[in-house]
Amino acid sequence: MRLHFRKYGAGETLIILHGLFGSSDNWHTLARRWGRSFQVYALDQRNHGSSPHESAMNYAELVHDLHQFIAQERLGSVHIVGHSMGGKVGMLFASTHPELVKSLTVLDIGIDRVVGKHEFILKALSTINPDEFSNRDEIKRELQNLIKSAPIRQFLLKNILRRLDGSLSWKFNRDALLEHYDDLTMSLDLSEPFIGSVLFLRGENSDYLETSLSPEILQYFPLAQLQTIEGAGHWIHADEPDVLSSLVLDFIS
Repeated sequence: MRLHFRKYGAGETLIILHGLFGSSDNWHTLARRWGRSFQVYALDQRNHGSSPHESAMNYAELVHDLHQFIAQERLGSVHIVGHSMGGKVGMLFASTHPELVKSLTVLDIGIDRVVGKHEFILKALSTINPDEFSNRDEIKRELQNLIKSAPIRQFLLKNILRRLDGSLSWKFNRDALLEHYDDLTMSLDLSEPFIGSVLFLRGENSDYLETSLSPEILQYFPLAQLQTIEGAGHWIHADEPDVLSSLVLDFIS
């Protein structure tokens, strides 16, 4: 598995892990900012973006991919910023490979199972076959009937790819993501605590994380801190990029 990535800047290494249905493209602006201080790698995790499509899809596989990437690029220990699914990958990676993690920033996700968050997205993915449409505008109109949120509609539209033959398709591996959705929203099975620097950032308008860290989180991340970003929902990087950028830089520094 050779993951696709975008590279920015120089210095200590910072790896960005996107969330479910996301890609490195969602992080270009923040990666450029952080690249003024760090060597930033924004990854496409398997079955997302321009990375390879595989039938296997669970957190053990995603952690293995990250470990392999760090070895391939000879990066040594790194700072990790992970959003949602990417945050869970970061937590499991820190638990299993603590010697490779300088710091971990987890964006709006905990270790518990995620329930009832993506039904409208799953319905849209199950309903829409891009190759049945002539252009993105037609898909956009169909998405308006399925999803009320304009930012989420735009988020999905960025995952529409035009093939060389002119037909349209989902950029991510829709079938694998739908098949393994339960695996990707399950509770994390952590075995060892990570005794290192961890920052949890939650969106004020999101219900993915409580306003205080749970005993389960503190059991495995005893040095963890929690901060709330006012005015942000689950997609913190889209809602409050300036605040997120500053908080991450302050924490890592």
